[in-house]
Amino acid sequence: MGLTIVDEICKLCLESSKEMSWLVEPLTISRARAYTLQHILRNRFLSGVIRPAWVSRCPDLTIVKKTIVQMQQELVYDDAIKRSHTDLLYELGRNIGLSDIEMHSATPVPLVEAAFNIWENLARNRHWVIGWLASSVGEYIITTVPHNNFHAAQWKQSLGLKDDDVFFFSYHEKADKDHAGCDIWKPISKYVSDEKIREDVLAGTGLALEALKLYYRGVADLGDFMKADQKFMTTPKVHIRGQ
Repeated sequence: MGLTIVDEICKLCLESSKEMSWLVEPLTISRARAYTLQHILRNRFLSGVIRPAWVSRCPDLTIVKKTIVQMQQELVYDDAIKRSHTDLLYELGRNIGLSDIEMHSATPVPLVEAAFNIWENLARNRHWVIGWLASSVGEYIITTVPHNNFHAAQWKQSLGLKDDDVFFFSYHEKADKDHAGCDIWKPISKYVSDEKIREDVLAGTGLALEALKLYYRGVADLGDFMKADQKFMTTPKVHIRGQ
């Protein structure tokens, strides 16, 4: 029995993840800060631009309602924690020595901006399923690939942080499993009705993953630049191993 379209999508994600630099390379304090600065932008971009672009064309109301709740949790308010996920991200930034001014004034580095442009083009101009995947393949990867840098344990081990410092990650490790993956993506099979759509979805997924590689490369490069340019770095508010 051959692979289903969802099986192929998951396989593409896992194969691609091996080349996602920041995600799988050693985590340093400068790379942690770079990630936080760029993810503040990505988090807002995904729920403020990308998800609305494809949700507006999605015929499956169950998917639509679930995605709208996700957008609300990310940017506005999550009932479970009485705050937004954006608030958690800013808290993480403060815990690793970033100032609110630095976080509020962050801009995308060129590779990150290129990734944003690719994802937006996919979400607006291709099949809505491709838009859904463009906004969720990253969530599948970080909850499936072991020992990647999105895990709270990696930040604690590499940077000497405590549980309270990395609540953003420990909370998302659970939440993101409800946003992407083989079980979550099962409805895709119903909407991939012929071989042409199947090929389009797989090609679009591949492009979304290439954009994710650009994003992580941009984050890693920014972190390495920040390490070299010590003037950019602020004084950490917690003791960080190796500082």
